[in-house]
Amino acid sequence: MLLNTTAQRVGRFGLLAALSLVLGYFDRAIPLTMLLSGAVPGIKLGLANTVLLYGVYMLDWKSCVALMLTKVLLSGFLFGSLSAILYSLAGGVLSLTVMLLIRRRPDWGALAIAVLAALSDAALLWRNPHPGGQLLWCVILIALACVAAAAVFVFIRRNPENGVLGTSLAGAVAHNVGQMLAAVAVLHTPQLLYTYLPVLVGIGAAVGALTGFVARRVFAALKIRTERGD
Repeated sequence: MLLNTTAQRVGRFGLLAALSLVLGYFDRAIPLTMLLSGAVPGIKLGLANTVLLYGVYMLDWKSCVALMLTKVLLSGFLFGSLSAILYSLAGGVLSLTVMLLIRRRPDWGALAIAVLAALSDAALLWRNPHPGGQLLWCVILIALACVAAAAVFVFIRRNPENGVLGTSLAGAVAHNVGQMLAAVAVLHTPQLLYTYLPVLVGIGAAVGALTGFVARRVFAALKIRTERGD
């Protein structure tokens, strides 16, 4: 029985690690920058990061850490650079930490992201009272992300089994925040915190909501409980 359990854990870990590499390739092949007409350079869908979301509910925390490090190192060496590894590591550490901490109360995570998105939109509008063009689209995107996070909060409160939605939201936003903090520290550009970060919060919340809904259906099909992070 122990052998079977160990084999299942190793197989599950290997499957998630391989999936993260495949999704990492698609992340770099289809950057969001193309879809946003260059408004936010360097943005990607972050599909590979969603693998950590599955790990949080399917693996123990030590295996989750190992999965995150495997994803960061292999993806960096295969598709990126040393700087990409640094930024991805910062995002991965913060994202995984947040998801592990809130998986038992994901509604708090969704509420926090809704508030953060609202504040990010307010910061953009304060600095640009009359946004236009690409900036206007960024403002709209963040506003939609705020609405999505608020809706996720309601869904979780009504049905705890929707908790994975809140975990996904918080993890996606935390990953973007972690990468931005690393960039600020390395490049000594604190202005990114009020020019670039608000947009990343909105994009992270939007993508996190989408991947969370997909993960919810996957977990339901696999009969994996998520209401208490089991």
